[in-house]
Amino acid sequence: MSQETTSAASAQGEQDETLPPPTGTLFLLMLYIMAMAGMWLSIYFEFIGR
Repeated sequence: MSQETTSAASAQGEQDETLPPPTGTLFLLMLYIMAMAGMWLSIYFEFIGR
């Protein structure tokens, strides 16, 4: 059982080291949210103007 625990811990450590920071994903998500907010606001102000 100790071998299984050790191999699981080493696999977890290897996984932590191989994950890159998600900066590109966060950037694209922020662009998407800003585009959606911009479209929503333009429609909102167009309806308010009527």
